Amino acid sequence: MKALICCLLTLCSCQLVVAQQKSEEQLVNKILQCFANHDDSAYASLFPSFDTLWNIAQQYHDTDVISARRINNIRSNPQRLQQFDPKFNPRIIADFDTLYAKGRDSGIHWSDLLLARYDLEKAMLPRELIGFEKIVPFRLQGYIFVQDLLTRRIYCMAIKDVHGINGKWYGGHVVNILQAESIDEYYDKLAKERKVLKDMLLVQMYGDDTAGLAEDSAALRAKARLDAIAAAKKAAKQDEDEEEKSPVVTNEVVERKLYVGTFDKEVGLELYIRSLKGSCPETICGWDALYKFEDQDEWVRLEVTKGKNGKLLFSEDEAEMELTFKNGTAIGEWTSAKEKTTFEIQLTEKREVKNRKLFQLDQMLEDSE
Repeated sequence: MKALICCLLTLCSCQLVVAQQKSEEQLVNKILQCFANHDDSAYASLFPSFDTLWNIAQQYHDTDVISARRINNIRSNPQRLQQFDPKFNPRIIADFDTLYAKGRDSGIHWSDLLLARYDLEKAMLPRELIGFEKIVPFRLQGYIFVQDLLTRRIYCMAIKDVHGINGKWYGGHVVNILQAESIDEYYDKLAKERKVLKDMLLVQMYGDDTAGLAEDSAALRAKARLDAIAAAKKAAKQDEDEEEKSPVVTNEVVERKLYVGTFDKEVGLELYIRSLKGSCPETICGWDALYKFEDQDEWVRLEVTKGKNGKLLFSEDEAEMELTFKNGTAIGEWTSAKEKTTFEIQLTEKREVKNRKLFQLDQMLEDSE
């Protein structure tokens, strides 16, 4: 019995060593090794456990009032840390298996991949994770470029939730893989892939005898996600308009715009707006939006409604904002929900925005639904 216990302890300690990588490059190579062996158990061991993150949150101490308030947001909502642990978030392993199957079906030879390069950047911090930066100082996302030695093709793999904690590296939630030699090419291919999936969803909903589209596992998962999003929005609209016989459903993005400017003529502000098409008679039936202040890390989701004289009203827990849009500008006021103080907003549409950033912002909106 003692020998069995010692053996189990040895295995656990070995798993801990596997989970801790000394550099981002070692972590990236470990992820590729997991794909080469199709070993989702080894892949799961790369992620920090909920217990580890929670212990760090409990032990964190800072006399600064603002820092204490931010870490308390995590301490009051420990379940938010569970999304980074495969034990509590099965989607991590499901995405790994889906990506493996997609690559295999696309002709990728997983055991013959060579790391070409990787490009990691600071990850955006959503509002619900305020305080997480105190636990995980380095939060990265990005792209791994690999070459299939048998076909000589280059592929780009998108990953997120790469975390640096106490000099060690963890995580690496894989998101997608496409044949691409650059980030821009990856997002061009991603846009085309999403259009195909959207067309497949329309065929599924309305039928089309002329559409002979092959559905792999990644397509099925994406269609299920689109179905869930559409159903959720329809249910929410029905709750708000119970008296209406035909509730308006808005789920097709027809326009994306990013505005940059100032809050109170000093603090930088970014506002991202998506215009949505639905079943209403107008071209645009709704909006969703995010904004971020220059002095803050997190993006905040906004509820958007149409006000008087064509103005748009944006609301979140701590404030409301009313803006008038005209000729590529957005001008209005931001009002605090508590103090009722008002500040001037001046924004200008940013004409050239990389697909890379637009897709990242879209992902944040979809994840917050």
